[in-house]
Amino acid sequence: MNQRSLIYLLAFIVTIGSVATNIYIPALPVVREYFDSTVAQAQATFSIALLTFAIGMLFWGPFADRYGRRLAILAGVGLMAAGSVVCLFAPSLAWLIAGRGVLAFGTATGIAVSRTIVSDLYPDSMASMLAQLAIFAVVSSASAPVIGGFLTSWFGWRAVFVAQVVMAAAVAWLTWKHLPETRPATKQPPAVREMARVARSLLVKPGYLSCVLQSSAAYSMFVVFISLAPYVMVTAMGRPATEYGLYYPLISFGYVAGNWALGRFSARGQHWMIVFGVSLQLAAALCALVFAAAGFRHPLWIFVPMGVLYFGQGLFMPHLTAIAVSLAPPHATGVGSSTLGFLNQFISAACVQAMGLVGAATAIPMLLFCAGAAFFQLVVLRLSPRMEARARVT
Repeated sequence: MNQRSLIYLLAFIVTIGSVATNIYIPALPVVREYFDSTVAQAQATFSIALLTFAIGMLFWGPFADRYGRRLAILAGVGLMAAGSVVCLFAPSLAWLIAGRGVLAFGTATGIAVSRTIVSDLYPDSMASMLAQLAIFAVVSSASAPVIGGFLTSWFGWRAVFVAQVVMAAAVAWLTWKHLPETRPATKQPPAVREMARVARSLLVKPGYLSCVLQSSAAYSMFVVFISLAPYVMVTAMGRPATEYGLYYPLISFGYVAGNWALGRFSARGQHWMIVFGVSLQLAAALCALVFAAAGFRHPLWIFVPMGVLYFGQGLFMPHLTAIAVSLAPPHATGVGSSTLGFLNQFISAACVQAMGLVGAATAIPMLLFCAGAAFFQLVVLRLSPRMEARARVT
């Protein structure tokens, strides 16, 4: 398989988690109404999935280091399919939460293992390769809320899980037929105790911890916004929740444009791109907050600034990921990737559930959270060691 074909395949694999999330989001208000639940209870179908996705991120990287990349992906999409079937026939909200948890745990293999494969094959150009991967993945997942909205409107919320069973089957077949095993044949599988030791050693490194805190703040903004925006569309703007899917592409394309600009601005260096992206993120979050506070009710007053915010994230997120993973020993890059992903998801899950308790009667709490998280990230960046490329430790 040539490099371009492999990138396409990895993009398809890496997007299973985001597609599974995004295709379900337009159905959230419908699920809440179907089971006659509160916003916080319905949000549990989202936040529990984030939590199990976090555990999956922690699990699949070491699993891939020990048993191989192909097996990790095949096992993960098998669990994705099983969880989707549970959701499809869920008789209660509790069963739906359980099914979403299993589904999300399985989909975590996509991003965790794809990052490791990129690290195996392209250690010297990881940031640019991750950016390419993100462009394909984000463009693919941008259509998921639109599809989810139409499926929910035409066939009911359970139809989104039929689509996820089909996607799991497609990824399994393509992986089985075309994905090469990239784990070095001479690589000794690391012991569980060694994996834990590597994770602990990474978390005491200022550079790695800075990447964790910054990327967690940025990712929390993303998941809080995408999970609460459908409710805001209904309660604060008087629009159907399924209309959310029509505006979500602004978010995706903002991130894609940031990934594209990353390559154009590479001569300016990592540090410049991270500082510029984080500063732009804060400015955009404050603009959205001001527009909402001023009473502008059309969705574009929120989604356009948020698209600019995700342009900033597209500039710095691949660099933060590449720096973090590069700090792991060569024999445990999966541990480095999984630890980062676990903490991103765990922190984001806590933020989503907490914001679900606050409610979504207006857009103000959601946007206050985004502005606060952006300011927090800028403070962490200013207090951190200079974000430049770091050589792998041996």
